[in-house]
Amino acid sequence: MHNLTNNSHSSPHFRRHQSCLYHRCYHNTTLVPLWQAFAALDTRNSGKLLLGRLMRMSSVMSSVLGVEQHSDQAIQKYFIQFSQITFPKYKSYVMDTTAGKILDPEALSAYSWSICKDRYLNNPLVDNLDSVVPPELAQAIYWLYCIFNNLTEPDTYPPSMDYEETDLLLRKLFAALGLAWTSNDLDSQHYDDASSDSNSNFEPSYPPHVTFQQLLSIIADLIGTELARSHAFYRAVQRLCLSEYMEVMKTGWINVRKPETDVWKKRWAALHGSKFTLYSGQTCLDSKEEINLSHHMHIEALPATGSQKHRFRIVEKEGDFSITSEHEFSTATQKSCLSWLTLLSVAIKVTETGMSAKTCEISERRLERFQRRESEREVYRKKRDVLETFDRLQEAKKARSEVEDALAQRSQLREAKMIHLLKMDKIYERLESIQFQQSLCNKAERERGLLRLLTSFERKLHGEDRTGNSAPNSPEKSDQKSMLTRLAAERDQLEHALEELRMTPSHPPANHNTSSRKPSLVIHRVESLPLEGSFDYRSSSENMSTTSTDFSHLTLPDITLHT
Repeated sequence: MHNLTNNSHSSPHFRRHQSCLYHRCYHNTTLVPLWQAFAALDTRNSGKLLLGRLMRMSSVMSSVLGVEQHSDQAIQKYFIQFSQITFPKYKSYVMDTTAGKILDPEALSAYSWSICKDRYLNNPLVDNLDSVVPPELAQAIYWLYCIFNNLTEPDTYPPSMDYEETDLLLRKLFAALGLAWTSNDLDSQHYDDASSDSNSNFEPSYPPHVTFQQLLSIIADLIGTELARSHAFYRAVQRLCLSEYMEVMKTGWINVRKPETDVWKKRWAALHGSKFTLYSGQTCLDSKEEINLSHHMHIEALPATGSQKHRFRIVEKEGDFSITSEHEFSTATQKSCLSWLTLLSVAIKVTETGMSAKTCEISERRLERFQRRESEREVYRKKRDVLETFDRLQEAKKARSEVEDALAQRSQLREAKMIHLLKMDKIYERLESIQFQQSLCNKAERERGLLRLLTSFERKLHGEDRTGNSAPNSPEKSDQKSMLTRLAAERDQLEHALEELRMTPSHPPANHNTSSRKPSLVIHRVESLPLEGSFDYRSSSENMSTTSTDFSHLTLPDITLHT
């Protein structure tokens, strides 16, 4: 397995172009095994390691990362002031010290596995009753470990895979095992329900990421320990490792001919990453030739010649006509030829990005997932804003309705008060009219009394008999008395009605809540505001009706006393 190739992430071409891929979805997974080792030693999941443990881990990794900066003495010197080193601090140190270096990802995974295997070999896939883990099972778990590191999400601690990526990996594992994947496996509806939250009133939530330990537990639950310990599981994981980690896009028998020769040789070809390797056999132990694909190369289909009917070639040109290298191939079938042409063209085009085809595929899936979830969150945010706006409009509508109801109640109250006041005004106007009529009657009665007094005084002056009977009441006097009586009765009725209006509220007392009480309107009685020169009409009318009109008992100044 290690004879195939090392990961294309470490190529200088990748380092030249990785600055262009600024999005977090296009991240380099070369150092993920190192983060796995840190997390494996962090048994409490606190994100911290004691300095002694970190020194022992770095001493193991120093041959890959660099002895000068990652030996135990260098680590101790750099972190001497800390008793515990956090993961972000160590990650920052590693990123700074390895910048620009070409690392061997396979060696890094192997050294990391030597630190992590004691933890990860103790899982449900391994029978704890066995003192020694079967070699095939241990190798399969290591291959899963390499695949997992290649599929981890960026900036996660401990390193973990997305739930969708885990679902896809398990589907591929089931296909390699020849098992049917059912909808109940891995509780796949969980993600469907989570992704459909954008259609509900809740913010979309997604299942948590899956760590490597959790992945092994899931596999044990799905296939069982008996199948996991079988050779079929070993072969299935090996096939997965070739396609997902070693990035083998295609393998198969192919005929190759060197330029300017007529000898065709049969070789086992393997396209993995940006390398097209030719082996003497399917064991891939004896490599005969290795072609490093670059963006300067081209794939060209060739016409059939003799027994070689399905031909193509890989040429590297400088300019349009200068050919620097050429490799000619032929296959047994047209389908195989078209497949090689397509995959080699894709591999050459992908080299412009600095990544392999598999890395591009994983990154594109991650980017699509990121954009889709961001879109779902954006839909939720917009829907939430619409609902909040609708709620505010409903509240404003309710407040406006309350204000309109309050205004209507006040309008009704005002109308009721106005009707009440109009009734009282009419009563007051009638009372004023009655008082004016009574004052006129009283004035006329006074004038008649003065006239009789003057007549009596004149008679006395002329020596007329004062003991004569008074003149009988005239009809005019009786009419005035009846009018006064009628006016007094009407006034009593009006005062009674006015008192009832004063005691009756001017608005309905129930179901009307007012925020403040209005000051009550006080209207003074008309009788408390007598007209100028008038007197109490009730005492006058009573006196006029009970007292005689004889004024002879009054003593006036005698004119004879001054003669």
